[in-house]
Amino acid sequence: MYWTKSKGTGGSVLKEENFVVEEIPSRKFFMKYSRLAGGIKEVQGPYTLALLRKKGITTKDAVKFIQMKFNLKKDGIGYAGLKDKFAVTTQYITIKGEIKDFKTDRIDLTKIGYTDKMMQVGELIGNKFTITLRNCKNPQNMAVMEEIKKRAMPNYFGPQRFGSHGDNHEVGRLILRNEYEKVLDLINKRGYNKNLDEISKKTLKFFIHAYQSFLFNKILDTYVSKYSKPSFEEFPLVGYGTKLKNDFASQQLKKVLEKDKISINNFSIRCLGLRCNGSSRSAFVKVGELNYKIEGNSIILTFTLPKGSYATTLLKEITKNVP
Repeated sequence: MYWTKSKGTGGSVLKEENFVVEEIPSRKFFMKYSRLAGGIKEVQGPYTLALLRKKGITTKDAVKFIQMKFNLKKDGIGYAGLKDKFAVTTQYITIKGEIKDFKTDRIDLTKIGYTDKMMQVGELIGNKFTITLRNCKNPQNMAVMEEIKKRAMPNYFGPQRFGSHGDNHEVGRLILRNEYEKVLDLINKRGYNKNLDEISKKTLKFFIHAYQSFLFNKILDTYVSKYSKPSFEEFPLVGYGTKLKNDFASQQLKKVLEKDKISINNFSIRCLGLRCNGSSRSAFVKVGELNYKIEGNSIILTFTLPKGSYATTLLKEITKNVP
């Protein structure tokens, strides 16, 4: 299902160098001076601010490598966002302690200065993308770009959210329904070979978050199939404490939850010591600074997206590769 009506360009990302991501960080980590009661003071602090460039490795794995190299504690590195493995990415990180610049074939770490704040997940503005699509069948189909500029983009969670098997949400659904034998059957097929009490709360929450994302996408699918104008409202990310209203999104959500035999209270699981609270997410987002350049049967795209939005959603609309 597509939001845009224009024909697609075709094409795909063939290698890591064709997918470049630059994180747009919060400005507060770059403030050199702060205003205190006694006047203006230069910001220093116990945290090193560093620029991390990487390719062919996830943010989490890169952080683990840096921790081992400099003998840092597990919580000694802060970052604002997780960047994909199959990409060339740039992001800032904060480190509790001193480091030296270093470079490997996959990681390039450069010290920038110091800050008085430890970076937390979500403390970014967005991301800038430079993506090259190769082997485009119809690179001249640029009407889709203008349509996206005018009509915005549905803010779907990308396939990365659902894991390499594409069924993380199903594991989450089974956890919420207390069907733990089926949960273990699905998980252990992936080589876990664990009992439920051996799986960390963080991992179990990860699966439930995938189910929350699946429900959001389901509601958005229904909206896209029914309406031609974007909604710049927030759709619910259902969880414990979510208050369902009488609007479109809540009504659709009630239907899906009823079909899945899940209630709001199921998101608090006492026997596992788990609680996944509800929140909300923008149904549509505007794509910033969208530009393109055609080179033969290739298209070079540059654009920005707010934090939490997926470039894969935009590529799907542009290429029309996915049925």
